[in-house]
Amino acid sequence: MSILLKLAPVAIVALAASGCSTISGSGTSQSVSVQTFAAGGQDVESAKCEMTNDEGTWFVVTPGSSVVHRSNKDLQIICKKPGIDVGTASVVSRTKGNMFGNILFGGGIGAVIDHNNGSAYEYPALVKIFMGRTNQKIDDKPETEAASATK
Repeated sequence: MSILLKLAPVAIVALAASGCSTISGSGTSQSVSVQTFAAGGQDVESAKCEMTNDEGTWFVVTPGSSVVHRSNKDLQIICKKPGIDVGTASVVSRTKGNMFGNILFGGGIGAVIDHNNGSAYEYPALVKIFMGRTNQKIDDKPETEAASATK
C-alpha cells in the first residue's frame, strides 16, 4: 500500500498536465501563410517577408508559408519587393481555448507549462499584407480581415 502513496503525487501531476497543449499535440510551433497585395487588391508575388517575435525570426517569399514558434507576443511582419513600398503588420497572438481548460481542470500546472513554451497561443493561419501600408493590425477575428492600416 505504501508504493501507491508514493506514486500518488506523480499520478496527480501527470493527470493535471494531460490537458495542456504540449501533451495534447498542438505544439509550440505553427504554420503561418503570408500573401501580399497591392493597394488595389491585386496579388503581389515574390515579396520577401521577415516574421519576428520574441522566439525568433523566419522568412517567407509570397505567397508562401513558414513554421514559426508560438508566443504570447505579436508576430511582426515586414514585406519588401523592389519597386513597391514596404508593407508591415503586427499579427495578434491569441490565447487558445484549451488554456482556460488547463486552469480549470489542471490546477494551473498545464497553463504555466503552455504559457512558458508558447503552446497556449496561436496566430492566424493566413496573413494578408497590403504593400505600401505600415502598422497594419492583423487579427483573426472574422469581422476584421486585414483590419486597420495607416499609410
